[in-house]
Amino acid sequence: MNPEEILKEIKQSKKYKTLSEEVINEEIQKYLKRNPHYERYKDKKILKDIKTELHKIYGSFQTSSRGKREKYLEELKLNSDNAEIIKKILLTNSSTKERLEDYEEVYQQIFKITEKPNSILDLGCGLNPLSFPFMNLEKINYWAYDIDNADISLLNDYFYTMKGKMSGKAETINLATIDEEEIKKLPKADVCFMFKLVDVLDRKDHKQSEKIINNLNAKWIVISFSKKTLAGKMMNFPYRGWIERMLERIGFEFNILDFDNETFYVVRKKI
Repeated sequence: MNPEEILKEIKQSKKYKTLSEEVINEEIQKYLKRNPHYERYKDKKILKDIKTELHKIYGSFQTSSRGKREKYLEELKLNSDNAEIIKKILLTNSSTKERLEDYEEVYQQIFKITEKPNSILDLGCGLNPLSFPFMNLEKINYWAYDIDNADISLLNDYFYTMKGKMSGKAETINLATIDEEEIKKLPKADVCFMFKLVDVLDRKDHKQSEKIINNLNAKWIVISFSKKTLAGKMMNFPYRGWIERMLERIGFEFNILDFDNETFYVVRKKI
């Protein structure tokens, strides 16, 4: 089974068919590097091993109701102020579902520190931009980036539906491989969200998240960490002391906002 065949098989999976090919190919290459004699393995084992890694960065955030999102979006186009429809869409992603009851308080506490932004950059956004009604902002410029082509398409439809209230654009990007120059070219923003992104990026070390944090053109960065495992169980030790040590080392100050399921670091460069 060669890399092209592996990619084709994974893309035929309903779970990963909309995932960026760049992301899948990266996981395939990592697997081949770790297993130079992979040809000896059965095809099912190869696919299972790679899908396990893809689940960590993507599949674990999806829910069984994912297929209903387009239907809900069509309903939202008829009434963009319908909060109940927005909640239904947010429930189709495990992160936004988990955060749903806290959204309003989360944003209230964040913006109390940063002040209300005029522009937001959302990295590893998932469906988070649909939480805009909970932000209590009059108008916003919103740039969103993630690895799922279907999510990106849905977000651009949402931004179009919300035009007049927010100006937004979503694009596919692989944040695991982005370099310093590409990071610097990302839009300038008052606030950058990195919700539950760092744990996904830093499966080996913390170099990639440090590179992103150090090169973003944002006044404030909000980094969050889940208190739950991939299986949905509460972690015994959810505290990540390394992020505080890293931020202090590279010259950032931070405030910590603690919620039942998630911890937020509101970060900025020391003046």
